[in-house]
Amino acid sequence: MIKSKIMKLYKSLAKKNKIYLFDYSKNSFFEGVYRLLALIISPLLIWLNPNIISILSLLSGFLGLILAKYFVNDLHIIIYFFFISFIFDFADGLVARHQKKTSFHGRFIDGLFDILVIGFLHIIFINYLFNLEYKIFNNNFYYITLLLLPIQHLILDRFSALARWCNSINKKNKIKPYYRNTYLNFITSVLLDLQHFCMFLVLFSSLFDLQMIIEIYYILSFSASIITIVLYIFLSDKFLRGTSNQSDNKD
Repeated sequence: MIKSKIMKLYKSLAKKNKIYLFDYSKNSFFEGVYRLLALIISPLLIWLNPNIISILSLLSGFLGLILAKYFVNDLHIIIYFFFISFIFDFADGLVARHQKKTSFHGRFIDGLFDILVIGFLHIIFINYLFNLEYKIFNNNFYYITLLLLPIQHLILDRFSALARWCNSINKKNKIKPYYRNTYLNFITSVLLDLQHFCMFLVLFSSLFDLQMIIEIYYILSFSASIITIVLYIFLSDKFLRGTSNQSDNKD
């Protein structure tokens, strides 16, 4: 009876949440993997409030940060907490859709927690590199890469908000809030996958040069952020320049 209910639940969730592993027009490979793992553990979470699952994602990443700072020196142990965090990150949306509790508040905290968790990981990697005698880059490069994380999301969300504002002022406008699947989608997805692959290699730090893995991770993270920032500045010039807000400007 229980097995029948679980199978029925899996079928319902799988129908609502398509899993794409090698289709870069839909998502990156690792996003597909995390979504698949979230689907597998969903019976354990399905009755929780989706926002609670988002908080579990944040707490998992924060616990990884605290352990790395004060208790555990082995990054291959710490990295598990971030993989768990990513799985929770996809599980919250899955559960929200199943419970029909999707909301913009949920999307807000989900996106905010994503930035924080990735920021925690960057801080852990920075602390590891700063304990080494030799680093490929100047310290400022790592700080700048960390700073670019919230900046790229700020620019993306700012463009999205202004695009919707333009569309509300001028009904003839059809500016998309997001262009992830239109411009450079393959490149950004590959960069994301390569970053997560570097994280995966940390699990095998005894077989690889851990410093080199982290240095490559920072190069990929920096490149992904710069591409996103430049892309949305270009899109702003392309789509927003010709739309005046004079009639709606109260300031």
